[in-house]
Amino acid sequence: MTVSPTRLVALLATSASLIAASLSAQEKPPVKPPAAEMDHSKMMDHSKMANAAKAEGWKELDAYHMLMMATWHPAKDKNDLAPIRAKATEMVASAKLVAASKSPMACQKPELLKAQAGLPVETEKVAAMVAAKAADADLKAGLKGLHDRFDVLEGCAGSGMKH
Repeated sequence: MTVSPTRLVALLATSASLIAASLSAQEKPPVKPPAAEMDHSKMMDHSKMANAAKAEGWKELDAYHMLMMATWHPAKDKNDLAPIRAKATEMVASAKLVAASKSPMACQKPELLKAQAGLPVETEKVAAMVAAKAADADLKAGLKGLHDRFDVLEGCAGSGMKH
């Protein structure tokens, strides 16, 4: 069967208008709100490890992580050591709960189990600095060291809860 050029153009035009109509009738993806309008408090910025830990319920590590963020970020970003001075004892108690808890399967690796078991001792060192009223620079250095050691646990399921 041969189709005349005029007929071919008409068929192509009809096909194009059907495709255009079909595309315009499809749902358009939701438009992402500008960053200023996004609710960042509901976003996970600690993807893989957080998802694995939450999926298996490592609430003890989540609680310690919240304390770490509440103390480390003010110290690092604003040189504000009041939070660590106020929460050191609470962090020690939380570290002991992490050490005594069962970690998710994704975290059942020797280096992670060692970091989990050692978390109370490392946290107690910082708490001892607080109790001894260590100089701000020394306390900040101690907290940084604790945070760096905590990073090992943060990464237990991949890229980690880096913050």
